[in-house]
Amino acid sequence: MPIEREKKYLIDENQATKLKNMAKFSIGVVQWYLPDCILLLELLGERDFSKSREWRIRYTVDKKGNETWIAAFKSELVEGFQRVEEEYDLTKFIRKQNTDMWERLFNELSSKPVVVKIRHYISDTPTEIVLDEFMQLDIPYNIDIKYMVEIETEDEFEKYEKEYDLGEGISTEEFDIYTNRNIAIESQIPPRVLITLVKQALGISPFPKMRRKDRELPIRDAIELLKIGEYGFFTTYDGNYPYAVPVNYVYKDGAIYFHCASSGKKLENISVHKNVSFSVVTKAKVLPEQLSTAYESVIAFGQARVVDGEKKKMALLELVRKYSPQTYGKFTQSRAEEFESECSNTTVVKLIIEYITGKRRNE
Repeated sequence: MPIEREKKYLIDENQATKLKNMAKFSIGVVQWYLPDCILLLELLGERDFSKSREWRIRYTVDKKGNETWIAAFKSELVEGFQRVEEEYDLTKFIRKQNTDMWERLFNELSSKPVVVKIRHYISDTPTEIVLDEFMQLDIPYNIDIKYMVEIETEDEFEKYEKEYDLGEGISTEEFDIYTNRNIAIESQIPPRVLITLVKQALGISPFPKMRRKDRELPIRDAIELLKIGEYGFFTTYDGNYPYAVPVNYVYKDGAIYFHCASSGKKLENISVHKNVSFSVVTKAKVLPEQLSTAYESVIAFGQARVVDGEKKKMALLELVRKYSPQTYGKFTQSRAEEFESECSNTTVVKLIIEYITGKRRNE
């Protein structure tokens, strides 16, 4: 296992701008922290480490769209700014997983502490010097931070501190405060959306940034709108025209669920074109004197598919809980057989959200 010498530096906006202009290349990074290795062992098979070890899974993407998934263990920092790092490349293991395993992975990550950043490489060999630019999420990070430089080298740190005007950096005693694990937060933003956000920052996402920033809702507010909306428009594509239908729905764990008949145009469309969108409008009010309308709206983009089994039952129960809460308890207890019958007579569609945007126009 390699032993790395690593030191960190907090810098201001002006220093960051200078370093970004010197960067050789940049990548997007999403990093989650998991309390045990159960999922990792499922991906890798048997390995000689304890299931109870805390570990990190890192997703990266470059400007050409090349993606990697890396699992890592890091020790505490010791004297001389040294610590042990142990890494496993999960990319090939993750790529070959079936849909259920992908869902398991993203469900597992959705509740775990995360940091999201653009990493600018000032130097990558033999000394690695990077500028991490932390992307602000739905809630503040545990540490108030925007930019941090990290240097990994076998040389003396002073050489690079002087060259890049970094100062003395974070001391050994303060180092743990500024680890990514300590900075990480439990975000409500679904993992796939976090991945889209770093792609968007790199300019490789199919989803453009909103033009009217003054009306853009924070993602957490857009998700809340999605939770409370009474109905939404599910839009598919048949190869010639978009096809939008209003549906009752429920949002849960980064996905939208609705039920429908077991045949029809929207099911035909998603069997061929899985990319769809879903829009909700709330608090709409026409403002005649202003020739305008006040509103709050959200649009979600992603892939849709039919679900069965326990996922189907869960979705139908969540729909009952949302639209008929007084009936929910009956279905989960004394009316189990009736519920099973209802399940067999309907189809449930799941829209896995990859990007979400919200907009508000006040009165």
